[in-house]
Amino acid sequence: MNQQQISKALSLAYFYLKFRPRTEQEIVRYLEKKSIRFHFSEVVIKTTIETLKEQGFINDKKFVELYVENRILLKPKGIFLLRYELAKLGIAKDLIEEYFSTSQTEDLTLAEDVLRRRINTYAALDSKTRFKKAVSFLLRRGFSYDIAKKAYQTVFTV
Repeated sequence: MNQQQISKALSLAYFYLKFRPRTEQEIVRYLEKKSIRFHFSEVVIKTTIETLKEQGFINDKKFVELYVENRILLKPKGIFLLRYELAKLGIAKDLIEEYFSTSQTEDLTLAEDVLRRRINTYAALDSKTRFKKAVSFLLRRGFSYDIAKKAYQTVFTV
C-alpha cells in the first residue's frame, strides 16, 4: 500500500467534501472515477474511507438527517421522493427506514405547507382546474394521491 496514493486520495476526498456533505457511496464513486487517472487500488480507497469515517467526515446517519431537514426547509418533497433520492445517493435502505420510522416528518403537514405557499397561484382558477393542478403538483413532489387530496381539501376548504 502506497502512502503517497493514500495521501492523494485523502486530498481529493477533502476537496470533494468541501462543497457539501457526502455519503460514503458518493465518495467511493468519486475516488473510483479518479482512480482511472491516479491508479488507486481498492485497498487505497477503503483505507481512505475508513480514515474519513474516523475523522468524522463521513457519517451516513447524520447525512440523512441533514438532507431531509434541508429538503423540508428549502424545497419540500414527499417521503416517497425523499426515500428515492436518499437511495440514489447510496444510503443503505435500513438507515433510510430507521430515520423515517423515528422521525416526526408528517407527510400531510408538509403537503399542506407546500400548497399554502402556492395558494395565490391557484386562487384564480375554477375549482376543477385548481384541484387538478394542485394535486398533480403535489404528486410531482413525491406525495401520495391520498395525501395530496387531503391536503387540497384542508387548504382550499378553509
